[in-house]
Amino acid sequence: MKNNAMLQNNIKLIDKATKKIKSFAFDLIDEGSFVETDVFAAGKSFVDCEDALGEGVVTGYATIGNKPVHFFAQNQEVLKGSFSEAHAKKILKVIRKAVQTGTPLISIIDSNGARIGEGVAMLEAYSEVINAINLAKENIPHIAIIKGNCVGMMASIAAMADFVFMADSAIMSVASPQAIASCEKDYPKLNNILGYKSISENSDMAEFTFKNSKELAEKIKYILTICGGEVEESEDDANRETPALDKSYSVDLALKAICDNQKYIIANENYAKEVVTSYGLINSISVGIIALDGSVNGGYISANGITKAEKFIDKCSANGMPIISLVDSLGVKPSLEDEINGLASKLAGLMTKLASCTTPMISVITGNAIGLAYSVFASKGIGFDYTLASTDSVISPVNTAAGAAIEYAEQLKSGEDRAKLEARYLEMEQNPFIAAKDGFIDNIIELSTMRPYIASALMMLLGI
Repeated sequence: MKNNAMLQNNIKLIDKATKKIKSFAFDLIDEGSFVETDVFAAGKSFVDCEDALGEGVVTGYATIGNKPVHFFAQNQEVLKGSFSEAHAKKILKVIRKAVQTGTPLISIIDSNGARIGEGVAMLEAYSEVINAINLAKENIPHIAIIKGNCVGMMASIAAMADFVFMADSAIMSVASPQAIASCEKDYPKLNNILGYKSISENSDMAEFTFKNSKELAEKIKYILTICGGEVEESEDDANRETPALDKSYSVDLALKAICDNQKYIIANENYAKEVVTSYGLINSISVGIIALDGSVNGGYISANGITKAEKFIDKCSANGMPIISLVDSLGVKPSLEDEINGLASKLAGLMTKLASCTTPMISVITGNAIGLAYSVFASKGIGFDYTLASTDSVISPVNTAAGAAIEYAEQLKSGEDRAKLEARYLEMEQNPFIAAKDGFIDNIIELSTMRPYIASALMMLLGI
C-alpha cells in the first residue's frame, strides 16, 4: 500500500510538471497516438528536488499524419529543462530507438542550458548526445523545434538537424544570452538580438518559423511527406500550364506553377534572398527547388547565397530528392570582402556537392544565366541531366554590356552606337538557340509549360 501511495503521488507530480509541454506536443501529433517512455527517470537532481522526476525532458513515440515518429521534448517546468546526465540518457535512448526503427526524430527544445553542478559528467553527456545525433543523421530525418530557450550546446545540437523550426518568441545562442546582451548598448531585449528575426536574417540556422502549434503541425506534416513518406497520387494535372508566366515572371509564380496544388515550403526565407530554396511535390514526386531570383541583390549571387545553396543540396541529396534549379542570375557578385573571406573555397564546396549529387538534376533557365550562374546551376558539365531554357533567356560567359565591350571594342572606339552594338551581341552571342545548337540545352520552351516538361523529365529520370 505504501508503494502504491508513492506511485500515485509521483504520477500526480509528473502530470502537473509535464502538462504544458505535453499540450504543445499533442497539438503536433495524431490524437491518442502518444506513448511516453522513461516516465519515472530521475538522476542526481531528484535527491535535492522531489519535482525533478522525468529529468526535465519528456520522451516517447507517436504518429504524425499516420507516420510514426520518436521525439523528445525539453520541459521548462522541471528544473528549467536544464541538461544533465540523466536528462541526456533519456534523449539518447529515444534517438537510438528512432534509428533502430527507422522513424523520424522530432526534438522540441526549451532549455536554459546545462546543470553545471554535475561537472564533467554533464559535458560527457552532451558529447554523447552530439555523437548520437550525428550518427542518426545518416539514417533518419531529424526535425528540431526551438520552442523557447535554445542555449549552450543545445544550439549546436539543433543546428545539426535536417530541418529547424524556430518560434517567433524563441532565442538561440551558444554563449549565455545575458552575457551577450550585457556587451550590447542599453542591454537590449534578448529576443531582439537572438530571436528568429535576427537569427534568420544573418544565418541559415533557423530554416522555418511558426506562430502557433497549429501552423507548426501543418508544416511538419508536409516536411514528413516530402522526406520519404508515402505520397498520395496528386489530383493536380501534371500537364497543367500557367499562361501568366509568359507575361510576367516571378519566383513565387514559378513555384506555384510547377508544384502540385501550387503548394511548397520555403527554407531560410529571410537569408540570402537571391537564392530561394524550397521543398515541394511535382507530380507526387518530392523535390528540392533552388530558384535564383534576378530581382534581388542586383541579380547577383552572394557568398551567403552560395553556402545556402550548398547546405540545401546536401539535405536534398541525403533525403534522395531530385533537384530542380530555376536560373535567373548575373552570376557571383563582385566583392573584395567575399573574395578575401574565401569565396573561391565556398564556391568549390557548392560545385563539389553538385558534381557528386546522385539524385536527378533538372535546370530551367528562366532569365539570365551568366557566367557561374550557368556553369553551377544549369550545365551538363556539372551534372545536370536535363536543361531547358525560356525563349527569351540570356546565356553567356559575361553580361551583355561586358560582352559587347570586348567583342566590338574597335566599333565602340570609332563611335558606333553602344546600345545597337549591345543589342547585336545579345542576338548573335547570347540567345539560347546558340547553346541549344551546340547540345548544351535540351529544349527551348515557353515558361508557361515548365510543369509538364519538368514532370515528364522527372518520370523519365526516375524510371517511373
